[in-house]
Amino acid sequence: MKHEAPKSGRPGETSQWPRWEGPAESRPSGYMQGETNIFAEGDEQQKHRGVAPAGYDRSDEDVKAAVNEALTQDAMLDPTAIIVGVREGKVTLEGSVTKEADRRRAEECALSVHGVNSCENNIRVASA
Repeated sequence: MKHEAPKSGRPGETSQWPRWEGPAESRPSGYMQGETNIFAEGDEQQKHRGVAPAGYDRSDEDVKAAVNEALTQDAMLDPTAIIVGVREGKVTLEGSVTKEADRRRAEECALSVHGVNSCENNIRVASA
């Protein structure tokens, strides 16, 4: 897919490629979900995904699973030699990757997960 800015147009129109602001069930193939909620009645209904309820803390097992899933879902990263550990919300990454960029990317994936307090990146960069 080309790296183009979304086109102007009314939400839900195909002229907004590559973003689709309409209902997900009618999103055409090849379009990404839009950034805004066109059905929102005010700003308070915008972008609350990933915000946890008061007093909610993920268990270390849940955080570990979410970090592993984030690494798995990253299309540009090969996580097959990465080992994830979690203790009290602190993630430890071990193992190896082939590029420094992948080492940093793995840490970014871990830090993007709700419940991660910090990340100790012990991944080595090994030649292929």
